[in-house]
Amino acid sequence: MVIQINKLLTNKKGLFLAYDHGLEHGPIEFNLKNVDPNYILDIALEGHFNGVIMQAGLAEKYHQDYYKDLPLIVKLNGKTTFHSGEPEPALLCSVERAMRLGASGVAYTIYVGSEHQQKMMKEFAKVVEVAHDYGLPVIAFMYPRGAKIPNSYDNDILAYSARMALEMGADMIKIDYNQNIESFKWVVKNAGKCKILVKGGDATDDRSFLQKIYDCMQIGVCGFAIGRQVWKHPKPFSMTKAIQSIVFHNKIVDEAMKFLE
Repeated sequence: MVIQINKLLTNKKGLFLAYDHGLEHGPIEFNLKNVDPNYILDIALEGHFNGVIMQAGLAEKYHQDYYKDLPLIVKLNGKTTFHSGEPEPALLCSVERAMRLGASGVAYTIYVGSEHQQKMMKEFAKVVEVAHDYGLPVIAFMYPRGAKIPNSYDNDILAYSARMALEMGADMIKIDYNQNIESFKWVVKNAGKCKILVKGGDATDDRSFLQKIYDCMQIGVCGFAIGRQVWKHPKPFSMTKAIQSIVFHNKIVDEAMKFLE
């Protein structure tokens, strides 16, 4: 079965809008606008994102006929901030259910270094097997967390995480960037043919964020899976255009900043 990954990309590059924060972080991330999933779906659709990433419950209730042309990535597992101890996300949706919801791909988080890592790896292997039987791409969210991870931005740990995802059969990886161009090249190299999506991360000023986008594209990542930096921004469509100008049109930061002025 051919994995339909290129349908999610534009000239082998991608920009995805992430909106799994309600479960993972809680309403603390939201305001009266972005708490509404329709607001995020409007940004994703009208902003021409390559897809939106959300949990199955949101997909079932909000990704309706109006948004049918917007590729959907269903997040299969997750946890809340109430969970204590080593990270251990629960499997909340099957690949089959994701397909019934109209998914163009599925995503699954592995907390590298958690004492529950082996369980996640076994679960992920089954996800890959079933998804690939249907030609569905799989995105691995590779997040180093737990007592054995003193620094989640350590380059060797990030490279190990990327290699794990490749060898377990992921088609794309969502991973943190460690703000070091030269060392991150090793992370990209270890991912091999598995495409890298860099996560947006915590809020920062616009120029610094766009510099991160530019630097990562020079290294050779596939693209980005970004949430708060877009839908919490006072000008989400302007920020979207700024990011897209770098990712898809090879603009420099000064040129991209013009969209925000």
